[in-house]
Amino acid sequence: MKKVLSSILIMFMTMTTIAQSANDNFVGKWKTEEGFIITITNNNGKFSGVDPKGRPTLYNVRFEKNEWKGTVENHDTGQKGNCEMYLMGKKLKIVAHKGIFSKTLYWAKQ
Repeated sequence: MKKVLSSILIMFMTMTTIAQSANDNFVGKWKTEEGFIITITNNNGKFSGVDPKGRPTLYNVRFEKNEWKGTVENHDTGQKGNCEMYLMGKKLKIVAHKGIFSKTLYWAKQ
């Protein structure tokens, strides 16, 4: 019984640490895992991000159904996919989806 309660408590704590809010602010410069800097801006409550060459990388990121959702693009492969974003202190977690596949990216605030 103690193990079950401990597990539930840990799950609850994890959920609250990455809970999303409509007040989350992604504006600024973020360093990707590959070392590129993405500049994210806010335009009327929707976030977008461009790479150092000025190419859009994040599109139409908006707060919908208690989640930040949008589109992310990988310019090296030319692939676009839907994504969810989670602000975790000075880290940004992006979960990108393409069909049945997903990939998690972590960017660091600069």
